[in-house]
Amino acid sequence: MNIQFLKYFITLAETNNFTQAAEKNHVVQSAFSSGIKKLEENLNCTLFFRDKRNVHLTKEGEALLPKAKTILSMWNAMESEFVEEKSKILNLGVLDVLDFDEIVPMMKSFNELYNSYQVNLIEGNTEILYEKLQKQEIDAIFIKSIPSQKNLDYRIITEDKLVFGVPQNHILAQKNKLELSVLHQLPFIKRYNCNLYDEIQEVLKVKNIEPDVIFSANGDDVAKSLVASGLGVSLLPQPKQEIEGIKFIPISDGDFRRKIVFVWKKDTVPSALEKLLSV
Repeated sequence: MNIQFLKYFITLAETNNFTQAAEKNHVVQSAFSSGIKKLEENLNCTLFFRDKRNVHLTKEGEALLPKAKTILSMWNAMESEFVEEKSKILNLGVLDVLDFDEIVPMMKSFNELYNSYQVNLIEGNTEILYEKLQKQEIDAIFIKSIPSQKNLDYRIITEDKLVFGVPQNHILAQKNKLELSVLHQLPFIKRYNCNLYDEIQEVLKVKNIEPDVIFSANGDDVAKSLVASGLGVSLLPQPKQEIEGIKFIPISDGDFRRKIVFVWKKDTVPSALEKLLSV
C-alpha cells in the first residue's frame, strides 16, 4: 500500500469526481485511477460505485474514510517531526481587496492537516504580488484573474456572482429580483477595485443607466458597511451567510461573476505549497 493512494481515496471521496480529484493531486487521471484501483486490490474490496456520471462510496469505502483520514493525519504529524523548520513556513500573497472569507475554508483545511506549519499572509496589490511571486519572495498568491504568464500555474478557488446589496429598510428590499434600471439616479456605492468594474460600467452605459455615485469604496467590507448604514445600494458578491442590515437580491437582467484565483510558479513548488495544493 502507498500513502499516496490514501490521499487519492480521500480526495475522490470528497469530490466524487475523478477529473477534479486528479487535478487536486496534480497527477494525470490515468495515474490517479490506477492508484485507486491498486488500493482496492490491496484491500480486496470495491471502494466506489462508478457510472458515467457519478462516483459514490460503497459501504466499504464509507468504513475506510475515517480510518484513512486518521492514518493520513498521523503520517503528516510524523513527517512534520523530521521536516526542517524553514521548510514548514508558507508565504502567501493576498490581494488587498479580496474577501478573505472565501479563502478561509482552504486555510482551515490546511491547518487541520498540517498544524505545525506556519502560514504568513502578505497583502498587496496585483503588481506587487506578481513581482514578489516571480522573485520567489512568496510561494503563491490569491488574486482576481487567471494569469497570462506561461511560467505560472493556477487553480480557481471560488467563483461568485454579483447581486444587489440593498439596505434592509429600503423599499427595494421587498423585491425578490431587480433589474439594473433601478440604479438610474439611485444613490450608489461604487466598488472601483472590482475586477468586473469595466464590464459593469459598459453594460450600464449601453442601457443608459446612470447611478448617482455618492461613495467609491476600495473593497467589499467598506461597501457593505456603507450599504448596511443605509447610505446607498451597491453591486456585491452573494455572501454565504446573511449580513445584518443588508438584503441581497439577484439581478434579473445581468450575469456578473468574479473569481478568486490561486497562482504559483510551475518550476518552484516547495513542499509546504505541495501540501496546501493537496488540500
